[in-house]
Amino acid sequence: MVMTNFLQKRRTVREFAPTKLSKLEMEWLRDTLDKIEGESKDNDVSFALYEDGQSVAKNLDGKAGYGGVMIKAPYYIALRAKSHEKEELIRTGYYLEKVNTALIEKNFGTCWLTTIQVNKDLKRAVFGEDGEFVDYIIGFGKPEEQDVFSEDRVSPRFSVRELVFKNHLDTPADLTELENYGLFDLFSSIRFAPSHINAQPWRFLLKDDGNVVLYMDKSKGVKSYVDIGVVMYYFEAMLESTGTHKTWSLIEGADVGNLEPVATISI
Repeated sequence: MVMTNFLQKRRTVREFAPTKLSKLEMEWLRDTLDKIEGESKDNDVSFALYEDGQSVAKNLDGKAGYGGVMIKAPYYIALRAKSHEKEELIRTGYYLEKVNTALIEKNFGTCWLTTIQVNKDLKRAVFGEDGEFVDYIIGFGKPEEQDVFSEDRVSPRFSVRELVFKNHLDTPADLTELENYGLFDLFSSIRFAPSHINAQPWRFLLKDDGNVVLYMDKSKGVKSYVDIGVVMYYFEAMLESTGTHKTWSLIEGADVGNLEPVATISI
């Protein structure tokens, strides 16, 4: 599926059928997780698959979930995070959404769930001894009579001129210029990347040297670092779909008001 269409049509699933994966589906899933782990820098990404979804949901009921409600799914996937630091949260968003995309493309229903508020002892009991830093999981399975690409329930989005700027963060990018450089469709579509409570905390600064600096609105809280990882993944994937292979590099820099520079990419 074309990534731009995928972004605009993907939907979160909250009700799952109790159907188990077939042997072939499970083989595909394990191969996919292995492949994505192998694509990570220094092979430092590791996923955990929890096949007893009923047990996970029971233990986390009332303590974790989507908008505070635990979603019961046949399976859950977590990234084995190593800390609660900014870089690790960004990495969690990037790689969990990469897995999420693969699942949706195979017509599985998925739902991001937060476990930030769960105490570390319960996390270790549910996710294993190395589960203390698991702040996000993906529940997935066969959707219960719900199209994962439904046309309904599109959340409001910022306009391109509210998200993309040229040289200075107080100067919205000219739409005609974006069109001339072949960037309008990219930035128009990236608006549909998912984010916690639809916060859309990303801002893009185009510079004359061909670099794009990604800023994060810090007023939305630390969960926005995960959203930044998600949008970084989709930005790269959409460039890849046009034959351009580029990757983000994390950066440090001075904040501009509530906006923190977090990454840069050359396009």
